[in-house]
Amino acid sequence: MKDGFVRCFEATACDKRRILLVPLDWGLGHATRLASWVQEAVDRGDKVWIGGSGQSGAWLKARFPDLPYEEAPTWTIQHTSNLAWDLLKSWRSYRRSLRDDKQWATDVVRRLKLTHLVSDHRLGLRAQGVDGSLVHHVLMMHQLTMALPLLWRWPRVMQWVSLMLWGILRPYWSSFDEIVIPDSAHRVKALAPHLSHFPWVKDGEQWSIKREELGKTPRFRYTGWRSRFEGMPPRTKGFVQNLSQAGSSILVILSGPEPARSRLEAKVITQWQAWYSAEEGNHTQGYYDGGQPEELWLVRGVPDSHGAVNGVVNGTIQGIRTMKALRVWDSPDDQTMYSLLLKADWIVGRPGYSSLMDYACLRAAVTDGKPWRFCAVQARGHSEQAYLGQRLKCLGQADFRNENTFDLREAWLDRIKVKFTYSFP
Repeated sequence: MKDGFVRCFEATACDKRRILLVPLDWGLGHATRLASWVQEAVDRGDKVWIGGSGQSGAWLKARFPDLPYEEAPTWTIQHTSNLAWDLLKSWRSYRRSLRDDKQWATDVVRRLKLTHLVSDHRLGLRAQGVDGSLVHHVLMMHQLTMALPLLWRWPRVMQWVSLMLWGILRPYWSSFDEIVIPDSAHRVKALAPHLSHFPWVKDGEQWSIKREELGKTPRFRYTGWRSRFEGMPPRTKGFVQNLSQAGSSILVILSGPEPARSRLEAKVITQWQAWYSAEEGNHTQGYYDGGQPEELWLVRGVPDSHGAVNGVVNGTIQGIRTMKALRVWDSPDDQTMYSLLLKADWIVGRPGYSSLMDYACLRAAVTDGKPWRFCAVQARGHSEQAYLGQRLKCLGQADFRNENTFDLREAWLDRIKVKFTYSFP
């Protein structure tokens, strides 16, 4: 995987590369999957800047405190209930954000004298003018075809219908020198084959080589799955202290844009409070026969918040009084997150693409021990999550539930029906 990344940066010959990497501020996934890229560039001795806005920018800044940071324009799209409808309603704001990104990229390339500009899903991040023509522009994205509302149930139909919209995005794509897809080049091994591959492509690598031989641009490059946990050993020494050693535990990982993140957080805490209060002290039915886990571990996915420190919660979360059986981390470091994932008996989270790459990376490193049980909860109106969650369910890899009807206790009792076994192709 690293070879593919290195070749991407060697597309421009120079003694020392000057690289800026900027994620989209739409949940933390776009930032977390850039972490391995940033680290590789630093390890190679390149001059590296990180950029961003909002929570994704804050996460990268905290992850790499020694690297210079550039504040990127803030995107103004407001997310309510349905992502596709939100984009349609906010089309003018979306285009304005693309123009702002283009102006900012032109300025930052000239000021920093960059040789490479890497964008994760920011389609407007393309410098103009003479300075822009000297920079190698890279766009990282996993959606060559888009997940569409309702059609995600029929992936092949969704692919072909999505291509009707390709003409709208093509002018933005074609302005990049290279498009990097963090998925397997072989359709049968891909995490999201109906998103990361065009319908007529079975071998992405050979298809890309043929395009290059014909002189077509941009170059499409498949790098395989990328994760911030890449390179971490199968076992860690720094396990989080005072986690339950007996019984069982639920790990809930919140992610994605607001208000969907907060909505699931409130639902999980409310259901856990009612469940725990009803069963508290009742060890006959409770903790050791599968009726109820011992603790709930909640990863909120909100950097720079002040509700929790090292898993200890003070006060309330959204007006709900916390309890001793609930432990919360706002934005744990990689080591802590790794420990939580390995020690949890059951994992609940969004089936976002970056999250699934993280889980697959860790699952590849852990070849023994207890099986992973994963419940994918789709955010309302997110067709991509619906497609990925349904695909995992059809493969027997995960339970898949809708946020509106999600019930924590019911899903816990059904957890043994699935086993997450994804590993690197």
